[in-house]
Amino acid sequence: MIDRKILLIVALSGALGLACCSSDPEGPVISVFTDGGTYTPRAGETVRYVDTLRNVSVFGVPTGIGESSLLRLGEIEGIRFESILIKFEFDSLEYYSGMTVDSVYIDFPVTVVQNENFHLGISFHELLEDFSEDDTITAEPAFAAEQIPGHDGETVRDMNFEVTGFSLDESIVQDWIDGTATPWQNGIIVRWPSEPDSMGIIEMTSSNYASDPPVIRVVFADDSEAVFAATEDYNIASYTAGGLACVGGVATRIFFEFDFDGVNEDAMVNYSALVLHVDGGNGLGASGGELLLSFTTDFIYYLYTPDTRDMLDPLFLAGTGVATGSFVPTLSDELRIPLSGFTQDVLEDLRENRGLVFQSDLETVRFQKAFFFDTASGDSLRPYIEIIYSLPADFTGE
Repeated sequence: MIDRKILLIVALSGALGLACCSSDPEGPVISVFTDGGTYTPRAGETVRYVDTLRNVSVFGVPTGIGESSLLRLGEIEGIRFESILIKFEFDSLEYYSGMTVDSVYIDFPVTVVQNENFHLGISFHELLEDFSEDDTITAEPAFAAEQIPGHDGETVRDMNFEVTGFSLDESIVQDWIDGTATPWQNGIIVRWPSEPDSMGIIEMTSSNYASDPPVIRVVFADDSEAVFAATEDYNIASYTAGGLACVGGVATRIFFEFDFDGVNEDAMVNYSALVLHVDGGNGLGASGGELLLSFTTDFIYYLYTPDTRDMLDPLFLAGTGVATGSFVPTLSDELRIPLSGFTQDVLEDLRENRGLVFQSDLETVRFQKAFFFDTASGDSLRPYIEIIYSLPADFTGE
């Protein structure tokens, strides 16, 4: 016999279950989405959009490199190393009081010359203005017009693969020792006033390399010697060539302007990138001297969106970072720089479109050059921004 209590519980359970689907406002509500069953929305369209950029411009940034391990004279890939500023340590002069100077030489610790036949005519002048390695020096400071003469009165010296030391007039240092003249308080400038026969550079270690700086070597009548080492030095350089170039150490940056008017306002960005094509034949990754010091040949870049569109405003030189990376500037190749969330933010008006600026992330440390095909190049080589986006799915059922 079936227990009457069990039947009662089953009956009550069924009644409660029916009550859950009643009009009780506390219970779940079931409504029909579409007549006739379920509906699957159609996927949105995927679009490739290319913006060939409204404007691309190169601009200079006042900067310099004061604490490099190397000093250079000459020109390579449009970077012109015009002159070198040098200060020497003369505090020990007092220990040589009463001694007679026999000869004086200024020695440059040259490590690399472009080729055995490359040479430069150089001259020495006393600086009339002080300088510091911490300064931003973009032009030669004031210097005395009179050239510092050599032992035989020569004023222009030929620096080449074999000759890297030059005599100075002994009376200059003798006057310092005798106290009748003051040593070069601001240092000297080494210049190459005439054009070389061919392009190339002469490289030497600087005071920052520590073990072998430029020195003034004094030999006295008793064959004893004194060495006055460089304590600070600075390379004055400029970029003389044109083209779409980003140059570290001088420096130049590239400004890209664009608009996304052709992108659908409902776009959901899947991928976007700034696409550049490297002209490796005009690039400079590392000089010969840097290769001897095991410097990398990579060009490390930094891409940012500036704080203002006004290129004359100091705020233009800073902004929000968008991407960083590296590539070999001497290898012709396509460079794709992902724009991450930047593009979507601009499309959704979460970020103002102030363009993008490309710079060397080592522009105060290394002299390097990245050269790109410009907007006059063919469609396959000119700079552009590529966007891959999708449109929302169609829920209308039409």
